Amino acid sequence: MTRAHVLICRGPDCTSRGSHDVYTAFAGEVHAQGLSGAVVQTQCGCVGPLCGRGPVVCSYPSGVWYAAVAPADVAGIVREDLGRGAAVEHLVAARLEGGE
Repeated sequence: MTRAHVLICRGPDCTSRGSHDVYTAFAGEVHAQGLSGAVVQTQCGCVGPLCGRGPVVCSYPSGVWYAAVAPADVAGIVREDLGRGAAVEHLVAARLEGGE
């Protein structure tokens, strides 16, 4: 049963800053932490207002946008946000209204 969704920006800026490596890290961490059936991972286009702060990642249902995400940050995001529902505060760039 899916309980979380993570969007990884693949717009030009995020791509040039390593979003492919972040995407790959998410795939490995989601599997390693036993969340393969619970987390959907999607690549998306440019997220606009956060352009220039990439790689950008958005997590649902928390509604948290993370900026300047490096592959080394991914284990913490998967464990804390996707696994426990707690934002990784030092990476938070924005929060969507209505996020849990």
